[in-house]
Amino acid sequence: MTDEYPRDDFDEIAEGSGPVGVHRAPRPWWTILVIPVVVFVVAGLAAFGVAKFLWSTGDDGDATPTASATATVETTESATPEPSESASETASPEPSETASPEPSVTPSPEPVISYDAPIAVLNGTGISGLAAEDAAVLTDAGFTDVSAANLTGSPASNVVVYDSEDRADTAQEVADLLGIDTVQFGDTETLADIEVQIVTQ
Repeated sequence: MTDEYPRDDFDEIAEGSGPVGVHRAPRPWWTILVIPVVVFVVAGLAAFGVAKFLWSTGDDGDATPTASATATVETTESATPEPSESASETASPEPSETASPEPSVTPSPEPVISYDAPIAVLNGTGISGLAAEDAAVLTDAGFTDVSAANLTGSPASNVVVYDSEDRADTAQEVADLLGIDTVQFGDTETLADIEVQIVTQ
């Protein structure tokens, strides 16, 4: 049995139109890229929409827990904690024993006593020998130039007179030894620097 058949009109049409059946013409190159690009874009938009939805849902869901957590924290902080030993010791430190500085005392200058100063003891009481007795008291105290005489004037009370400022301490020492309260600066009746004028015993 032979496989050849006589040629007819269909054989000429097939030869003129090119391959038939599974033998198709190749597609352009850009058609291969269109489908993946479209799929990628659609998938990206879908993912963006889902993410945005979830994000919005998450913000709404977190509002209440955040407020609750804030309220819990504020309540915890507002609670009065029990005082601890450390806080008590810090709040009430023991007073320091720092002593207050004592006020400084300026020492008074030492009196300048001139034991060789000329001293005259003048008796105006009318009692004989009273000037000599007082002169002996001064001599026993260390004074070396003491004389006794009668007073010609009449002062109101017993007084020690000195004629120079540098004899002020010495005149005060003489008054203390003889128990005389009044000491004054002025002219003396004699040539002595210090004069003891006695009008009462």
